[in-house]
Amino acid sequence: MSAYKLLILVFSATCLSFEASEPTVTTPLGKIRGHYKTSFKHKKFSAFEGIPYGKPPIGTKRFEAPEPIDKWDGTWDATHLQECAQIHTIYGKSTMSGDEDCLYVNVYVPRILINVTDNLDVIVHIHGGGFSTLSGHNYAHPGYLMDHDVIFITLNYRLGILGFLSTEDDAIPGNNGFKDQVLALKWVQENIYSFGGNPGSVTLTGASAGGASVHLHYLSPMSVGLFHKSFSQSGSALNPWVVQAEASNKAKTVALAVGCPEAPTHKLKECLKQRPYQQILSKMSLFCGYKNHAPVPFNLVLEKGSNSFLSDHPYELLVTGQVQDLPWLVSFVEHEGYFIVDGFRDRIESMNQKWEQVAPFMIYYNYTVAKNHWGDVARQIKDFYLGKNEKFAGSNFDNLVRLAGDVVIIHGVVKSVLVQAAVTNASVYLFHLSYTGDKNIISHGDDNQYFYYGENEKALTKNQLKMKDIFIDMLVTYAKTGTPSINGTVWEPAKDDHLNFLKISSPEKRDIQMETNNDLGNQNFWNSLESSEKN
Repeated sequence: MSAYKLLILVFSATCLSFEASEPTVTTPLGKIRGHYKTSFKHKKFSAFEGIPYGKPPIGTKRFEAPEPIDKWDGTWDATHLQECAQIHTIYGKSTMSGDEDCLYVNVYVPRILINVTDNLDVIVHIHGGGFSTLSGHNYAHPGYLMDHDVIFITLNYRLGILGFLSTEDDAIPGNNGFKDQVLALKWVQENIYSFGGNPGSVTLTGASAGGASVHLHYLSPMSVGLFHKSFSQSGSALNPWVVQAEASNKAKTVALAVGCPEAPTHKLKECLKQRPYQQILSKMSLFCGYKNHAPVPFNLVLEKGSNSFLSDHPYELLVTGQVQDLPWLVSFVEHEGYFIVDGFRDRIESMNQKWEQVAPFMIYYNYTVAKNHWGDVARQIKDFYLGKNEKFAGSNFDNLVRLAGDVVIIHGVVKSVLVQAAVTNASVYLFHLSYTGDKNIISHGDDNQYFYYGENEKALTKNQLKMKDIFIDMLVTYAKTGTPSINGTVWEPAKDDHLNFLKISSPEKRDIQMETNNDLGNQNFWNSLESSEKN
C-alpha cells in the first residue's frame, strides 16, 4: 500500500471517529463541547448552545453594565439552551420563566468537523419580544440556514425591568439590555474564528424589537466595527415603542412596590439588588394596561454622561448623519397591525365609545401630545382611516388593522429608510411581503417561518417552501455580498426622494416586482400630525 493511500485511510478513520463524538472547539476563553443537530435537508451540523459571553448579572452586578466572561478551565458544556428571566401575562394570569444568569450565545456551524480556516460568513440574530420576553432560541431556529455555508448565532440579553430600568443618572443609566447585545457582538469578533467564522463578515438580523435593536446599533458609538451589514424585519429605531418615556418615574414605581426607597437613587439601586429578581420582575404588571404606560414600558433610554449606548434621540442622530455607513436591508408585511387589534374583532363597536381614551395609548402619543389635544388627534386618525364621521364596525375591521400596522410598524420603518438613505452612501433596501401563504393574512412575525426552522415546526406548503427558498437564498446572498437578490430581479435601493421597494406577492417571479411609493404607510398623514414630534 502506498504512503498516500495509507495517509488517506488513517485520515478517514480519524474523521469517522471524530464524527461519532461530540463537536468541540478551542476558543481564547477555553474549550467548548457542543452536540450535533440535523438541518431541514437532514444534514448534520454542529450546535453549541449556552456559551457564556458575560459574567452572570446577579447580586452586585444586577442593574450594572455587563462584564466579559473570564476564561475557564476544562471544557464548557454547550448543550443546553438558556433564557433570560421574563414574565408572561395571558388573560390576567402571569407565569415566570428563565433565569437572571442568562448572558449566553448559541452558535451553529454547518459542519461536522470544525475548520478554523473555513472563513464562513456570520449571521447574528437579535430576538424580538418587546424588550421583555422571548430568547435567542425563540423563532430563530437554525434548520434552514444550516443547509448553507454560513454560521448562525443567536443571543440572549436582559429583559424588561432587569434589562432596561433606568434612574436617568449615574446610579442606573439604563440600556443594559442593549449593552448586553454589544458585549455579545464583541464576543463574536474575538471568538468566532475558532468556529471557522469570518469576524470581518458579520450580518445582524432581528425581527420586531430585534429589528429595532439592529437599527440602534447603527447609531450607537459602542457598536462601531462590530458588524458589517444588517437586516431588520418589522422594526426600526424610529418606531414609536422604542424610546422610553418617564424612565426615572418607572424606577421609583418599581422601588416603592418592593419596599425600597425612591431616593436617593444610589440607595434605590442598592436596595433593589437585595430583592429577589422574581419579586422585581413581577412588578411588570404595574405597567400593563393601556391607561398605565405604553405597551412597551421598558426600552431605550437617552443616557446622560459617558459610556452611553445612545445619548440623543435616534431621529436626531439619523438626520444629522451620525449613523454607520453600512448596507441595511429592511422589511415589513402586509397586515402588521393584525396582532395588535385581533382581540378587538368581537367588540369593535365598543371602540366608538372608547376611541378617544384608548387612542393616545394604542398609538403612542400619550407622551408626545398635550392631553387637551388627545381627542382632536384621535378624531383625525379615525376620520382618515374610516372616513369622516364613520364608526368602527365589523365591516371596516381591515381599516383598523391598517391603522394599527401603519402607526406601530410601517410608518417608523419607512421613515427610517427614507432618512437613512438620505445621509449614507451605503445602499438601503426595502421589501414589502404581502404573500399570505395558506392563510388570509400575514401578520407581524409571520414571515419568520421563511427564515428559521426548528425540528418541531409546522410543515410548509409547496408554495411556502418556494418562498422559504427565495428568502433563505436572499439572506445568504446578502450576508456574503451586501447586496440582496431575489429571482434575478434588479433590486433598486431606496432613495430619500424616491422610495423604491420590492413588492413580494407570491413566490412566482411575475409577482416579485419593484414599486415606488413615497407615501408608503401613509407617511404624509402621520408626519402632519402633532403626534409626529420625532417619530
